Amino acid sequence: MAKRTKKVVEKTRRGNGFGSVYLRKDGLWTGKIWVTDPETGEKKRKTVYGKNETEVAEKLVRLSGSMEPMNGMLTNKKFGTLFNEWLLVFKRSAVSPRTFEAALRNFKLYINPYVGNMSLPEVTAPVVQQVINEMFVKGKSVNAVKKVKFLFNQFFEYAVDSELIENNPTTRVKIRNRDIKQVNQENFYKAIPQEERMKFITALNENEFLKPLCMTMMFAGLRTGEALALRWENIDFENKTIKVRNGLIQVPNFDNKGNVIYRTTVIGDTKTACSVREVPVPDILLEVLNDWKKCQWVRKELTGVDLLAPSAIVFSNYDGTVRTYSGTRKIFTNFAKKHGFYGKIHFHTLRHTYSTMLFEANENPKVIQALLGHKSVKTTLTVYNSVDKSYYKQATDKLNNLFNSEKMQEYHDLQLKKDIPALKRDISELEDDYSDDPEIRMLEQILAEKKARRKQKQEDFDM
Repeated sequence: MAKRTKKVVEKTRRGNGFGSVYLRKDGLWTGKIWVTDPETGEKKRKTVYGKNETEVAEKLVRLSGSMEPMNGMLTNKKFGTLFNEWLLVFKRSAVSPRTFEAALRNFKLYINPYVGNMSLPEVTAPVVQQVINEMFVKGKSVNAVKKVKFLFNQFFEYAVDSELIENNPTTRVKIRNRDIKQVNQENFYKAIPQEERMKFITALNENEFLKPLCMTMMFAGLRTGEALALRWENIDFENKTIKVRNGLIQVPNFDNKGNVIYRTTVIGDTKTACSVREVPVPDILLEVLNDWKKCQWVRKELTGVDLLAPSAIVFSNYDGTVRTYSGTRKIFTNFAKKHGFYGKIHFHTLRHTYSTMLFEANENPKVIQALLGHKSVKTTLTVYNSVDKSYYKQATDKLNNLFNSEKMQEYHDLQLKKDIPALKRDISELEDDYSDDPEIRMLEQILAEKKARRKQKQEDFDM
């Protein structure tokens, strides 16, 4: 009978009394350690399991009651290896899949290429600051840089708590508060210009699906994901409102190394809590949605799929399933190329247009903030309020109308008419006050004599 082979491959040996960590052939990490029962004094062999070496090492540490062996093992690893293991073990379980994907992407793009081959003690505050500075040199936004610093900070907090290092170096790293950008004023207008809006709406008449979808974003301010997740029960045709309750999201699925295997499109919560809202709907949009409802009724009769059930998706596929971002975007891209809008108008442009039209109507910014579902009115004012050059001229024309020369002269004449009676009263009072004053009478006499002499001189000269 053949001798059974041992189904383990030893990976790491540790000091006597502190156990060993190894990787089995089935891919599971295993650790063994001798521990002493505090009551009986008897030694027992304990086995722990984990998805990776770090997880097993930490379990052994808790059993042994000592951090020193783990510190020695972990700090010998490269910084990038430690950081990646922390992401996969701790960060992944604490955040949503999309947030974890973003964290992993930031690590691979901005952290690992610069400090991945260093040891943990070598990554000091000046080193992290250099990584931050390099991101700014490459034109990254303050928001992107802050996310990387936040990721650094979380990892170092974990390292401090695990007694791998004494201090968190990111506490001394500085980031400027605002972006410094060279703004191209010609391309700053984010909404559809006024002269292009009717052209765009007219072109939508050729696409049965895009017309109600784009009009919903343009005249109700919904995000693309909010529009694709909209249900018929969310539209109140009688009270002319749309209730925004959900959003379409893509959930990434990962393998054991953190690589995205595939993505699943699901209906989840809105982008933020503030995004849950009720939006009034103009008549032009209600008419378009009613027309779309009739189209869906025809498809229901032909296919047997209930596309008009209260819980049915308004802009679903013809079989009732949820449309994906990529599929919907491809339809819009083909439409934009056909009608000359490619590169000028995208889905989010429609939401910007909704905001801009409300500003043009002199709507209160706080009201626009609520309708858009923004957490801060600052976002509404700085990001979604875009104007073109025609508004500069309109503003100047308004000032010209208020302060043109004719109106200014009318104002002065009116003021003068109002002031004349008061001036006459003042003169009369002065005459009354000074009519009996000897000095005043003397001055008046001197002035009269001088005036008479000047008049006589002029007459002599004329002769």
